[in-house]
Amino acid sequence: MLIRRFVVAALMRVAQNPAVQKKAGEVAGNALDAARPSLLRASRKAGELTRKAAKKISDDR
Repeated sequence: MLIRRFVVAALMRVAQNPAVQKKAGEVAGNALDAARPSLLRASRKAGELTRKAAKKISDDR
């Protein structure tokens, strides 16, 4: 438990470092750019499924 507290405190101190924050932002941006095509495909598929479900519900009435 004591070691965990030290590790968390060290991570919190590192997270306050502006250079680390900048690098984390760059990594997050790169991850988003890499995931964007998959996210767009998934969004499009979800929209199609939603429209099909709505059509089926309205047809059953």
